[in-house]
Amino acid sequence: MKPNIFIILAFPMMLFFSCNSDDDSVTESDRSQALLGQWEYESIDSNTAVDINGDGTVNVDLFNTNEIRQCLKDNLTFFSSRGAEEKGAFSINENGLSCGEVPAFQNVEDDSYELIDNRIIRFDNRNDWIIVEFSQNRLVVDQEDFLDDQDVVITYSFKRS
Repeated sequence: MKPNIFIILAFPMMLFFSCNSDDDSVTESDRSQALLGQWEYESIDSNTAVDINGDGTVNVDLFNTNEIRQCLKDNLTFFSSRGAEEKGAFSINENGLSCGEVPAFQNVEDDSYELIDNRIIRFDNRNDWIIVEFSQNRLVVDQEDFLDDQDVVITYSFKRS
């Protein structure tokens, strides 16, 4: 009789954990709408160790090290719609910690973008972002770049803020 009690008690727990599917996921057809809003950095990683701050130490984790200044890490990224026939608006806001070039809470970058095949964010003035992961509250993209005299792929992870 004891094994049956275990099964009865364990069954609700199994249902709870097995039903925890990706309710947060975004279908490809809904990505253009789900992209809109305010995003903040969660992590920034390189596929190759780089020394972009010139301190002699190479890192893959660019966010949790000193490779990127804190005043850049707190920047906010915005996607907004301009209408059905126009490209979307993209901006990066200085947020609270200014790096000095632009006052706090002002945009440091403005651009236009379009979503290509629901998997590529194509900008007018910056390299494409390839969507790696997308949920209601998380966006992970890859961007090809040239840092520390080498071609790299930078992975930006954002959380909705």
